[in-house]
Amino acid sequence: MRDPLPPRRGTRRRRVALAALLPALILVLSLTAPAAAAPRPRATPAGAWTALDAHLAAVAPGVNFLAAEVDGDGCTTVHGFRADRRLALASVFKLYVLAELARQVAAGDADWDEPLAIEDRLKSLPSGAMRDLPAGTALPLRAYAERMIAESDNTATDHLIERLGRERIEDDLAAFGHGRPALNRPFLLTRELFAFKAAVPDRTIDAYLRADDAEQRRILADQVDPVRLDLIGWGDWNGPERIDSVEWFASADEVCAVLAQLAEMARRPGLGPVREILTLNRGGIPNRADWPSAGHKGGFEAGVYNLTWLLRRDDGRLFVVTAGFNDPMVSVDQVRADALVATALDLLARAP
Repeated sequence: MRDPLPPRRGTRRRRVALAALLPALILVLSLTAPAAAAPRPRATPAGAWTALDAHLAAVAPGVNFLAAEVDGDGCTTVHGFRADRRLALASVFKLYVLAELARQVAAGDADWDEPLAIEDRLKSLPSGAMRDLPAGTALPLRAYAERMIAESDNTATDHLIERLGRERIEDDLAAFGHGRPALNRPFLLTRELFAFKAAVPDRTIDAYLRADDAEQRRILADQVDPVRLDLIGWGDWNGPERIDSVEWFASADEVCAVLAQLAEMARRPGLGPVREILTLNRGGIPNRADWPSAGHKGGFEAGVYNLTWLLRRDDGRLFVVTAGFNDPMVSVDQVRADALVATALDLLARAP
């Protein structure tokens, strides 16, 4: 979920001094320098992954990383760094919504071409332009899924969650490889997260966090869902807000697991659109020689940054790269994170 918010009032965005960036830039340049005319060998420089880990750890207090090969419907680690650490995901949680849609299509409970009408009550904040469509506009479920993944459209996401049923998504999280589904129960709409962070009083949020599942659902229905986002906009949300408690959570291992499940489902009859939806957005990877197929889902809110790909390498092997960064005090330095993940992609392209 992209967040165009300014930093917290009275503060400036953290500026990383050039000296602090030099080690990461040197690492990137040393590992991505053009090779000679001969084909690049499948070998990673000694110590390269370990050096990368040290730089990743310096980006934010909370970090996880995984590069893994997708093997059947599971993941085989190439390299991981704190890959079992659960962090806030921001919009990467939308992979679970796509997985539930595919599962229901396979079961005959939904159809890619099924029309779904826009409702004002389910309109969210950006990213995404579906919030601008008039109520009653009908689009097929596939169109919602495409916009949810390719454009991270929050209104598309909330309509899909409502159509599929948040409880059914919650019930299937374990099947999608999540080891602790209770962390994501209730499974929030994006508009509910925005309301919590921009408008809902702290005392209400505290009561919500103390409550059991049933009471949390009542608070959502009675005090959160009625909030008019079109009136409050971003409200008082101008920095990291409760990213350790009001969010969607998974580890790098669990993100890889749901992508492996999606890759497996995409091979089934009638589920080919899963592959097409996942690869609508390459996520800024220009290197089609090493990565002829790339599908990206990213996530961002103040204090949360995630970069995740499902990648087909030039030798036909399928990989996942996912990196999560959480900082409860300031926004994550995206430039620094991007450079390091670009290095990881180059290392994985070389991996035997």
